[in-house]
Amino acid sequence: MNFLQKTLRPSLISMTYQLIVVLGLFTNAGLAKAKASDWNWTQSPSTENWQAFFHFTDLERGQEWKALEKKGTSFEALSWEWKLAWVRSCTYSSTQDCSKTIQLGLFDKALVVRAEAATRLGQRFAGSGHKPAIRILRTAYGIQQNTRSKEPMFVQYRILQALNQIGGEGRSVGKQLSMNSEGLHKYWTRIASAK
Repeated sequence: MNFLQKTLRPSLISMTYQLIVVLGLFTNAGLAKAKASDWNWTQSPSTENWQAFFHFTDLERGQEWKALEKKGTSFEALSWEWKLAWVRSCTYSSTQDCSKTIQLGLFDKALVVRAEAATRLGQRFAGSGHKPAIRILRTAYGIQQNTRSKEPMFVQYRILQALNQIGGEGRSVGKQLSMNSEGLHKYWTRIASAK
């Protein structure tokens, strides 16, 4: 065996191994997707399930949501990670289930889910002046869980950001809400003046 044959052989073996690994990942993603009904939505998702979930179409997600409802599993019963996944997946989807999901997320017990829902609502209706979104963000801003010892928590900053993104009446609502805290008012001034 000459030098070229000796160096090419390990390289080919390595490439073959890499190809097998890549094909295995695609196969596993397909299996995870096919068995979504077997997932435990109340526990943290595996990496494979998380990735497979974000490859679902709106139709597939809608079917999974209906299957969860049939089993009696509510949004509140999901693990906070799965709640984040559902809220994120609804950013640009206009299905009725997604509207409900983002609304539930805004009032969830987990702070990180509430903050994510605010961010996604701002992205979903960016530049639209969407009045129902502004109303629900205003309501969510004022719930007691979004403050600690009368100090704002980061979800209120996210709500202000969302109001600014939505624009229209959202900007005047955001300015008004930010007046209750010096920190929030500084934040509002900075984001409202940014171009």
